[in-house]
Amino acid sequence: MLFTLNESVVRKYIVFLAFFLIWRSTSPLRAEDEPARLSVVTMPGVILLDNDTLAVQDTLEIEITPGEHVLNFYPFHTADVWLPRYLIYPFKIGAAGHRTIDLTRNELLLIRSEPDAAILQYRGRYLGRTPGQFFLLTGTDDSVMVRAPGFQTVPLHFDRLKESGNELFVSLEPQIINEGPEEELQVFQYRSPIRKLMTPELVLSFTAGIALVASGVHFNKEADRHYDRYLRLLGTRAREDAYSKMRRNDRLSKVTIITGDISFGYFGYILIRRFVLPERHNSTGESSGLSLKISGHRAGLAFKF
Repeated sequence: MLFTLNESVVRKYIVFLAFFLIWRSTSPLRAEDEPARLSVVTMPGVILLDNDTLAVQDTLEIEITPGEHVLNFYPFHTADVWLPRYLIYPFKIGAAGHRTIDLTRNELLLIRSEPDAAILQYRGRYLGRTPGQFFLLTGTDDSVMVRAPGFQTVPLHFDRLKESGNELFVSLEPQIINEGPEEELQVFQYRSPIRKLMTPELVLSFTAGIALVASGVHFNKEADRHYDRYLRLLGTRAREDAYSKMRRNDRLSKVTIITGDISFGYFGYILIRRFVLPERHNSTGESSGLSLKISGHRAGLAFKF
């Protein structure tokens, strides 16, 4: 037996659903309206501003509305003028939730660096907030630097940042220490040239070349042996079988010898690059020689010496 809804029942159900949705969206007692808390753990000596009130303290707690917010971090300024660019740190917090942003740790930005041991150091000032956005600057030197022991310090450049995220890749160059002749003699350590041969690519290419050429010689001997059988045999089927084996071994011999020659050629190429044409560096640690540079606006050749 089929059950059919009355038109009046459907109308009452729609009216009830509409009143329920209106009540849920306007009720002051629902849990979604409970405010959330944002705690900012600052660096020593930082002045924070919240609703035009200065606060000098280690941790500032701000009452915010639940939802998605954006932390705009201004890490640099020039000639007392803040640049109109910033690093974006989006975060989300639920009803009656609590979110802590610790400026004393490297949580504000995701820095991928080479080497991986690089540390982000930043200073600046806190500017205030707008609905859904918090503007933070820490310290007074107004700089963001990437440091690592034994590598050059690199400041963050805004042209390399993207407004869509907070991830940045920084490549650090090794420090170049200008030592005198005495220091150079003291730190000099003799390294045998034989150690340059004990690299995986050289050993692999050399051993592969020997194995392939030896296999080619073996297949060539087998081909000659089957060819002699082909000349001595009288039966038609036996001669065809010997000729077929001779052709197969001859093809294998050619393929393995050619592949071995390629492997030896690669071994010689690496050997020449490592001993005859070693990579040279200038006084700043950069590779010397002719290079091509291409940027977003121009391209050109450069010779470093």
